Amino acid sequence: MKLRTITLFAGLFVAQVSLAQVEEVGSVIDTTITAPVITTVEQATSEAELKAQKEQLKAQQKLQKEQEKAIKAEERAAKEKAKAEKEAKKAEEKARKAEERAAKEKAKAEKEAKKAEERAAKEKAKAEKAAQKKKENLSKANSEVSKVETKIAKAKADLAKEQSKFDIKKAKGTLSPQDEAKLKGKLLDKQQKINSLGLDLIKAKEKVNKYSM
Repeated sequence: MKLRTITLFAGLFVAQVSLAQVEEVGSVIDTTITAPVITTVEQATSEAELKAQKEQLKAQQKLQKEQEKAIKAEERAAKEKAKAEKEAKKAEEKARKAEERAAKEKAKAEKEAKKAEERAAKEKAKAEKAAQKKKENLSKANSEVSKVETKIAKAKADLAKEQSKFDIKKAKGTLSPQDEAKLKGKLLDKQQKINSLGLDLIKAKEKVNKYSM
């Protein structure tokens, strides 16, 4: 019994030693053979990653440049828009002022036209009134001429009648020196009256000429 136990323990010990030696050899093999293979794969992977990162960075740089271009383009567009809006506002303000000036000028012109129309109406009324007055004065002057001519005709007829009476009495010799002098004075008065009426006629005719122009 003790012999079998000792033999079993001895066998187990040998097995353990053999297993330890195999594990040690395997460890040596793993260290000497597999380590370089793992290092090569890691280096390849690292280079691929670096290349990928490099490409990614290049892509990001390109994207950033494009973004910068887009931002600059937006800034230019914003500036152009602001400039255009400013110019449009200026143009609108200019147009508004021009419209206001035009409205003022129109109102002023209408006011002046109205005043001119009123003046023309007044002048026309004045001219019509003057023409009517002139017509009335001409009519009066013509009437005065007719009246004076009638008075002159009557005065001449009266003078002729008195002259005839004087001539008849003188021819008969019935006139005393005093009566003759009296009758001559009377005839002279009638002649002076005719002369005075002649002057009145001239004045009346001058008025006719004045109002006929």
